[in-house]
Parts: sequence; structure tokens; C-alpha cells
Amino acid sequence: MHENMTIILIAATIAALLFLIIVLLVASVVRRASNDRKHRKLDVLRREYRELARKLIGTVETGDGEAAFSADPGSLAWQAVEEVLLDMMNSGVCREDVKAMFHRLGYVSFYENRLSSRNLLIKASAIDKLGRMGTRSSLGKLLSKLDEAEPEILTLTVRALSRIGEKEGLTAIVERLSLLLGQGLVTRKAMETALLTFGVDAIEYLVEYQTRDTDPWIMSCVLETLSHLPPDIRSFHMATEHLQSKNPEVRSKALKVLGSVQPPLPANMPALILPLLDDPVWFVRLQAVRSAKHLSGETSARPIGKLLFDNNWRVRDEAARCLTGFGTYAVDVFLDALMTEDVYAKESICEEIETSRFSDRLIERLISEDEILRAKSYEILRIMHSLRFSIPLTEFLTAGRDDRIKAIIEKILAADME
Repeated sequence: MHENMTIILIAATIAALLFLIIVLLVASVVRRASNDRKHRKLDVLRREYRELARKLIGTVETGDGEAAFSADPGSLAWQAVEEVLLDMMNSGVCREDVKAMFHRLGYVSFYENRLSSRNLLIKASAIDKLGRMGTRSSLGKLLSKLDEAEPEILTLTVRALSRIGEKEGLTAIVERLSLLLGQGLVTRKAMETALLTFGVDAIEYLVEYQTRDTDPWIMSCVLETLSHLPPDIRSFHMATEHLQSKNPEVRSKALKVLGSVQPPLPANMPALILPLLDDPVWFVRLQAVRSAKHLSGETSARPIGKLLFDNNWRVRDEAARCLTGFGTYAVDVFLDALMTEDVYAKESICEEIETSRFSDRLIERLISEDEILRAKSYEILRIMHSLRFSIPLTEFLTAGRDDRIKAIIEKILAADME
């Protein structure tokens, strides 16, 4: 009797599990079919509203004809209208007209009301939508969200304010940099991206910020942002004040700002950048090399050439890359380096000469009227060939047109066979 009860219980359990599995499968199929129908209907609505929007927006000033876009909040038609209008804004089509429509159709008030929701996802979505709609009238309500504690909300609020682009939002963000970045509430990348959206308007606020906080982490973020904005004398002066910072990240970002300056360069640029080629931190030396690319090769080639033997391979490669831009001034530096016993350094130099096509200029100088330059170019190409970096030479033999150069190249290639 006991065994029969056990068997019945096991069978009932198995049956219940099978029934549950079947129910879940049926529910999954039904849900998928429902979603498919929903997406198909949504696609149809998008097409209809997109065509209607193209005909209406930009031609109607008073809002006449917008009744066709009215829909119940949360409905498929509401979602389709929202997506169509946001796509038009993103493409730059009649942005101000579209913003006005969002107001008249009730989208702005709908999402503003959702800002007070206790549900984090609903609140986050509302912040994102208001930012994407560029609603200036929502600025005050969005600013209040900068005082909340959830990192996700703060990040979305910063992004939304940057999309709206008002200076009031920029001021509020910069004033809270210490809190938002210092406590890790907003990631540095998100903050830099948001600040860049404000464009040149951000420069004044960022330059003024340096008097408010000495946190190197925040200052490096400010300098990084300035390095991506258009060159400005205010940014330049700010960067020069931080070149001797005790924090290497700050020194590196200050150099990056200087490296963004376009010619004509201030007369003191070499004196500002070149000393940092000897910095004890490798990524500061790396940035110093990158920032020296606009300097004169006459004053910079030799100091940069010393880094061809740097302990860090990134610095060595960047030094070689920078030197190829200095033309004739780099020839002596490369030749001296290739005469050393450091095989790894020599191969790195040859690779960069080949990759940057600096070798093409060396080949052209094989028939230069300058006898010394001609001899040095020949010697560099000869050493490159001895290290098996011969592709530029063989390519010229195939596609080059100057028979004089071809004869000299054949002599270089033949030397390997002797």
C-alpha cells in the first residue's frame, strides 16, 4: 500500500511538472506571437506617421493638422508618434517645430509628471526622454534631479541637460563636478561626453572651475574635456599652470591641451613641452611626444630622438612616429639611432619609417643635390635593408619611374648578396 502511494505521488509530481512545462511553453509562444503582432502594427504606424509628419512639420505654423498625431499615453500610436518625432529631431529636421509639437501633444507634461515616480526605471526613462526632446521648459525640474543619490539618475540627468544645451544646465553641472566625479556618482567618460556637447560655451565655465577645487582627479577630467574643445587662449593658460602638477595624470592632460593648439604656436611652446620628455612617468612622456608634433623639428628632433630608446615601447613607437613628421631634421636622429647596437629599437624605427612612408622621402633624396643628405638617406635605407625592411625599395623598382634611383636601389639590394 505504501509503495503504491509512493508511485502515485511520483507520477503526480511528474505530471505536474510536465503540465507546468507545457503551460510555460504555450505562454512563451503566445507572448512571442503577441509581440510579433505588436511590432508589426508599430512598424505600420511608424510609416504612416512618418509620412504624415513630413507633409505637416515645417509647413504649419499654428499647429493645425496635429490632431492626427493625438494618441493615448502608452498606446502603440503614442509610441510610434514619439519615435518618429525623435528621429526627425536627431536628423536635424525642423527641430524647433518638433519640440513645439512635443509640448502641444502632451509628451512633455506626461514625462515631467513621471519624474516624481518612485520607480527608478520610470523616472530614468522620463529624464532620458525629456533630454532627447530638448525641452527647455523642463530644465528646472531636471536640475532638481542633480541632487538625487542614484548614480544612474545622475548620469542620465547630466546627459539630458547637455542635450538641452542651456547655460543654466552647464553651470549646474560644473558646480557639482566635485560631488558627481569625486564620489564616483557619474563616470568620468559620461561627464566628459556631456560637457563636450556644450561646445565652446563650456570653456569659460571649466577654466573658472580650477579656482574652486584642487582635486587632481577632477582637474584631469576638466583638462581632458578642454583638450577636445576648440583651441582657446584661456585653455592654453590654464594648461600651462598645471604642467608642474604633482599628479602625473594632470600633467599628462595639461600636455594634451597644449597639443591641441594649432599653428601659429606661441613662442614658449617648446620650453613648455620639451622638458616633460624627461618626466619619470611613461604616459606623461608619451603625451609630451604627441604634443610636440607641431613644434619645429629643428628644436625638437634631438630631444624626441632620445626617446627612441625609452623603457616603454609605446613611448618609443610614438617618438619614431613623431620624428617622421619632421622631415629632414629627423634624418640625423634616425641615422644615429640605427648605428647603435639596440636591435629592438632599430627594428621599431625601421617599421615606423616604412609604415609612415617616410622611406619614400628617403628614396627621393637618393638623387638630392645635397650630397650630405643624399649619403645619409642612402645609409638609412641600406641599414633598413640589412634588417629586412626592404619593401619600399622593391616597390620602387617595380613601380618607380626614375632610372637613376632604381640604379642606386639595385646597388643597395645587391650589397646583401656580396
